[in-house]
Parts: sequence; C-alpha cells; structure tokens
Amino acid sequence: MPKTAGSRRIGDAAAELGVATHVLRHWEDVGVLVPPRAPGGQRIYDGELIVRGRLIQLLQRSGLSLAEMKDLFATRSHTRRVALFADKQAELRARVDDLTRTIDFLAHVLRCTHPIVDECPDCVEFSQASQR
Repeated sequence: MPKTAGSRRIGDAAAELGVATHVLRHWEDVGVLVPPRAPGGQRIYDGELIVRGRLIQLLQRSGLSLAEMKDLFATRSHTRRVALFADKQAELRARVDDLTRTIDFLAHVLRCTHPIVDECPDCVEFSQASQR
C-alpha cells in the first residue's frame, strides 16, 4: 500500500495517539490494531486506524483488556457486547464505591484526634466495613 496523503507511518501515528511505537507494535501483535504494510514493509496508519487507536485507549481506561477488545472487535453479537460492557460498568461502579469509602476514611483520619488510628472507633468501623 503506497503512502497516501491521509496515511501515517508508525512514528507519526504513535505521536498522534500519544503512545510509544512499541505500544502500536504490541497492539498489532495482539490483533487489535493491525495496519497494512507498504511494499517496503513499513506499517501505514490511516485515519480509521487512528480512530480505532483512540477507541482502544478509551476501552483501556474503561478497564477492558486487549484480549477482551480483540473479542469485542471480532464479534457481531450485540448481546455479547452489551454483556461485556455491563460487566465492566459494574466493576467500575464497585471501584468508585471503594474509592469513595477510601476518601471518606482519609477525610476522617485528617480530622481524627485519636493519637493512634486503631484506638479510634470510627477508624475501626471503616476498617471493618472495608472487609465486607
């Protein structure tokens, strides 16, 4: 595939996505972002692959693994996609809940007057609640 006006080589694509070139090579090895090659063997990234790269980054921030993304990109099943995203949403909500409890605990510790944290009944309550 000859280089066209809208195409980029790996270094330019990596810079545009804000990642190192080895990240794009890894995504290619995993099979989530596979660019065509120019006759000389260089990877050529077009605008569509850059969009997919941004989607990969968003999905990573959402907690999806590259293996899950590969499956997601390969599936045509709406039901499977919905189930995957519902599971990830539940995981994220649980993480947010955990972080909220942690923030509440830290806020309490900042105003706690007990000299030792484990002497404070509220701190003990936070630690017991975190085990549930």
